[in-house]
Amino acid sequence: MRLVTRADFDGLACGALITLMEEIDSYLFVEPKFMQDGVVEVRAGDIIANLPYRPGCTLWFDHHITNAESWQRHLGPEAGAEESIVPGKGGFRLAPSAAGIVYEYYNALAGNRLRPRRIGLRPKRAIGDRRFEDSVKILKSDRIRTLVEETDKIDAGKLTPRDVLHPDGYVLVSMTVDGKRPEDEPYWMRVIELLRDAPLEEMLRDPEVKRRCQELLAAQERLKGILLERTTLKGNVIYVDLRGIEDVPDGNRFLLYTLFPTGNISLKIADDSQRPNTTAISVGYNIFNTTSRVNVGALLEKYGGGGHRVVGSFRVPNLQSERAIAEILEAIKE
Repeated sequence: MRLVTRADFDGLACGALITLMEEIDSYLFVEPKFMQDGVVEVRAGDIIANLPYRPGCTLWFDHHITNAESWQRHLGPEAGAEESIVPGKGGFRLAPSAAGIVYEYYNALAGNRLRPRRIGLRPKRAIGDRRFEDSVKILKSDRIRTLVEETDKIDAGKLTPRDVLHPDGYVLVSMTVDGKRPEDEPYWMRVIELLRDAPLEEMLRDPEVKRRCQELLAAQERLKGILLERTTLKGNVIYVDLRGIEDVPDGNRFLLYTLFPTGNISLKIADDSQRPNTTAISVGYNIFNTTSRVNVGALLEKYGGGGHRVVGSFRVPNLQSERAIAEILEAIKE
């Protein structure tokens, strides 16, 4: 089976849970836009997690509001879309993280709470060198439950100012993963392995994880300087234009909100690192000032993107970017 997921922390946490419970022999890391554009070949046996639905997969797990209608397509006309967990199909509902949906699915499967007559294939009795019963024991452990809780908190942006200004633990690790560079794939695979098999303390001692965490913390002041230089407060909108800047430090996507606490929503513009002549545009609530009433996912779906009610993104050719930016800015102003 192949796992198709996104290389952000939620996607890698999905990977940790799925590889704990399934025999995965290959991986494909892609961004949502490539799935939306239909350029990713999906085949029987694929498990898609934290990404838009593509026909042909075996299991699909997601939690984004803009992908809700795809759940019925995946189940087929004979099934009831009110079911958020379906054996042999996967799971979908609006939730803090996709990893939480994966966790619910396999806990239900292991506890025989799902109707077995609807399962196309029963779980294997062994996953690699590990017995199925051992995998279930790990799945139900306090360590995995804590991982899912932390992933919920990170992906939903339910952080405190201290979490943002002085990140540690899983929050810090999450900031070392952004999915932008294909050459980072060995690191993504290592993070999946560590999330699945290792306590947090051991993960933080891993040489590559430790190095990336140290580099991220060291670059925090430089990122702060760039954000202060390139950000304008336009009423309630925190307007950030990072186009033309090479080597913007990765990581702390919430630092912006500690610098501009009076704005309640951000509009961030940057060069797309994966597509030439393309602009990446993202919109998100200030996690410390959530008074905006905009449905971000629904708004950005009109531009071929999507996301959640409080955060989302899309990509647009450079020649169309200024018009899109002006329209989005007008739509989120109060």
